Amino acid sequence: MGKSDFIEDETSLAYRLSNLRKDHDLSQKQLADQLHVTHSQISRIESGETKNPNISIVIDAASFFHVSTDYLLGITQITSPKSYDISELGLSEEAVTRLITRRIDVDILNRLLEHEHFPKLCIMIRNYFDDTIAEGIMARNKVIDLAVDQLTDMMTAEPSKRKEIIKDKQFLSSQRLGANEADIEKIKIQFMAIVRDIKSGMQKKEPTKAVATAEAVQMIRNALPDKPVSDITSTDLANAVAFYMGQTTDLNDEGLAMVQNLAKYICDNSVPENS
Repeated sequence: MGKSDFIEDETSLAYRLSNLRKDHDLSQKQLADQLHVTHSQISRIESGETKNPNISIVIDAASFFHVSTDYLLGITQITSPKSYDISELGLSEEAVTRLITRRIDVDILNRLLEHEHFPKLCIMIRNYFDDTIAEGIMARNKVIDLAVDQLTDMMTAEPSKRKEIIKDKQFLSSQRLGANEADIEKIKIQFMAIVRDIKSGMQKKEPTKAVATAEAVQMIRNALPDKPVSDITSTDLANAVAFYMGQTTDLNDEGLAMVQNLAKYICDNSVPENS
């Protein structure tokens, strides 16, 4: 393989380093100065003359261009340099196997994640987990309790209206809500609306968005740490799913965080098939 062949290999370090440098409007000398190496070292890497450069150069270049070392070395098409904390709760082998062996209906999962209101559902679930709405509900209940107390006092002052007042008290009392009741009801309504939309789309034989399944699976697998399946945690898997969504959708950081938390929650609460 000659020099010209080497640099035309789009998965080669020579090609990717050269492209990144040009994308950033840098000369070889300017890049060399940034990486604290000589101009000739960069030149030899880009020409293919140096096929196995010092690993520190690769690491420094990846850090400088905000890409992964795997991308520079041609191991992956994914440029993201993100690494994840894998030290949290463990995930059972059965839960991971269920995902890998497609015991979960992938078509349903795709339609759920692709639905335009799915991010809104995630926000509702997050509010429920964080008790964001609960304080407001409790304050509302206190106002209702105050009104009920006033009606009780009114019964003593106006006994002739006792019947109407009792009816009013019963109505007000029925308006009290549990701390999370409103959250749960909103989540149920939103989720069922999404499910109805999904059913309608399936009945009309509307396809999911065009995604190359093999590529999608590979992207998620590439984002997982390199260790045995039995050692993969729910955090690992949730991070990989969030990474994939970040690469293929327009979700912002908040939306991706919600997808990540939801994926982890689902994994942590998976029930073995034989239970």
